[in-house]
Amino acid sequence: MEALVTAASPLLHQALLHGGTEEFLDAAVPFLHEGLATDDRILAVLPHDRQEALRDVLGRDGAGVEFHDATAFYRHPVRTIAAYHDVLRLAGGRRVRALAELDWSRRPQAWEHREWGRYESLVNAVFGHSDARVICSYDRTLAPPPIVEEARRTHPGLFDGGRYPAYNDKYVQPERYGAGCDRLPLPEVPADAERLALASLDLAPMRSFLTGRALRMGLPQDRVGPLVMAANEIATNAVVHGTPPIELRVWRHGRVLHCEVADVGLWHPDGLTGFLPPESAVSEGFGLWSARILVDLLEIRAGHHGTRVQLRMVC
Repeated sequence: MEALVTAASPLLHQALLHGGTEEFLDAAVPFLHEGLATDDRILAVLPHDRQEALRDVLGRDGAGVEFHDATAFYRHPVRTIAAYHDVLRLAGGRRVRALAELDWSRRPQAWEHREWGRYESLVNAVFGHSDARVICSYDRTLAPPPIVEEARRTHPGLFDGGRYPAYNDKYVQPERYGAGCDRLPLPEVPADAERLALASLDLAPMRSFLTGRALRMGLPQDRVGPLVMAANEIATNAVVHGTPPIELRVWRHGRVLHCEVADVGLWHPDGLTGFLPPESAVSEGFGLWSARILVDLLEIRAGHHGTRVQLRMVC
């Protein structure tokens, strides 16, 4: 679907770069009090210790804030976009104000860094005219340095050590940011990868093949179904719209299971393809969006060399 529009005013999307709880509260508390004074719908999506510190300072005012656990809310970038979309849709005409911080105590893999950076960039496209007010908090003592640096590129507004500059000259527009992510090379397919040619829309053999290989390679049984469903969506698109030969490839590297569908067709997706919540199950792009929801990571590389869609699941 198109970027969500609920009001004429633009989104205010700001990064707060800080060195711990005191600096966090110095910016967060006035931000929330401002929203309470204007009857905004206020969300605080934070790790537990940050929530407790904020509740202590807010006192009774904390009753006007919806607190959400960051670990549950930020499990998956595409699901998080959909969750915020629902928050705005159900706000009942009230402006939405959000204060958010991911829990960086679990050190993510490098590709997770990239996808959360892409998520922050997409917020500007999806909610650009929503009138929402958002502060995304980044604790320099906890967040990996590359994540902190990427925050400058994905937020038009910036609090840095208590200072709020009028202009962030490192900000990159979402389409350009997404295109940059999609120029990075995919992992190469190893020589011992399992392979299956795809030549028709009868994909039952493909589903059986992938189920057996995924289980044998150690993917937990409850995660095999979502992988197979996602691969079925991608394989269907490849058979219908791609150019033969079309091939499914499966391999495991470390803790990650890779599943790739490749063909030799020419495709030019933009940096937002498959990230925006579709209107319905029959909307264009629903299959790709649902595939992104089902797996830990979906990446596309397309051009004159052909198209590769790679799915990854952590075992």
